[in-house]
Amino acid sequence: MMNKRLCVLGAVLLCSVSSAAMAQQLTGPYITGGIGATFPLPIQSKGPSNQVLPNNQSSTSVTYDTGIASSLAGGWEFGNGFRAELQFGTSNADMNHVDHGALPKGGHVQTYDFFGNVLYDFYDLGLPVIPHVGGGIGELLIRNNGVVTPDAQVNGHSSVFGYQAIIGAEYPITENLKLGLDYRFIGSEDTDINETIAGQAAVAHYKYYSHNIFLTLRVEFGEPPAAPAPVVAAPPPAPPAKAPEVQRAFQVFFDFNKSDVTGAGAKVIQQAADSVKAGNLTQINVTGHTDTVGSAKYNQALSEKRAAAVKAQLVADGVPAGEIATVGVGKTGLLVPTADGVREPQNRRAEIVLQ
Repeated sequence: MMNKRLCVLGAVLLCSVSSAAMAQQLTGPYITGGIGATFPLPIQSKGPSNQVLPNNQSSTSVTYDTGIASSLAGGWEFGNGFRAELQFGTSNADMNHVDHGALPKGGHVQTYDFFGNVLYDFYDLGLPVIPHVGGGIGELLIRNNGVVTPDAQVNGHSSVFGYQAIIGAEYPITENLKLGLDYRFIGSEDTDINETIAGQAAVAHYKYYSHNIFLTLRVEFGEPPAAPAPVVAAPPPAPPAKAPEVQRAFQVFFDFNKSDVTGAGAKVIQQAADSVKAGNLTQINVTGHTDTVGSAKYNQALSEKRAAAVKAQLVADGVPAGEIATVGVGKTGLLVPTADGVREPQNRRAEIVLQ
């Protein structure tokens, strides 16, 4: 039986911790209502300096019964633990003793408070509840009614500066509903109260203090704070662009038995010159060729003329002459193998090779 009870208690605590862990502060408006008990502290009211109460006393001591208190507040949550609110509250407590005798006609004190509060919620403690602390300042209206003693009558009200300190905790029932328990200490500056003493009107002064315990319920209307934008890592720098491959071999074709550069051949030579400049190349080899028509001696000379014609055009296109080497190979090194004496257009050429 004991083990079962421990298991149930453990489950309840686990659910409580899980509920608080899942809770997060919202951003937006809320309202809070509270009801509880007030415990006013005994007061010592003092009359004017030129006035002496009966029995040679210059002050009156008053004590109170436990009373009831309530409050209603509306505020705003900022999503970072802080919230601010405006509060209206009231309390009522009976007097149970006044100097100079009992209270044949009773008597009670009522308060009405109008406070501006600032509070901070501790969401990150990992507890089953969410603690908070805060404070407020504002106006405190204190009203005394029906106080009658054999020596004096007290009736009146006074509006003075008031303040409160708050400490408490809330349990998140749902994401937007929290049940709480608050302790609030409320105090005031000097307040005045009208008295009738021995048939004469007088004004007494005292400070009001009270301890208060509230059971609260807070309804939130906000939304969870926006999640921070994900940090996107900068993409790695793109690798440097590869320089385009420079064309290194060109074929310039010639008419039969000619060494003159044709229009088509001039375009090919211009491309070769551009490649030399783009690739910062300094060694250009030009080799002249012929077909197999004619003698070897004749074709050797013709191939050299063709190589020289291509060099001249390269120089004209901006390639330094000192970087160009030429050679003629006649009718050897055929592009298209043929028998001797065959006119093959692809064999009548000059080959440009860049290094």
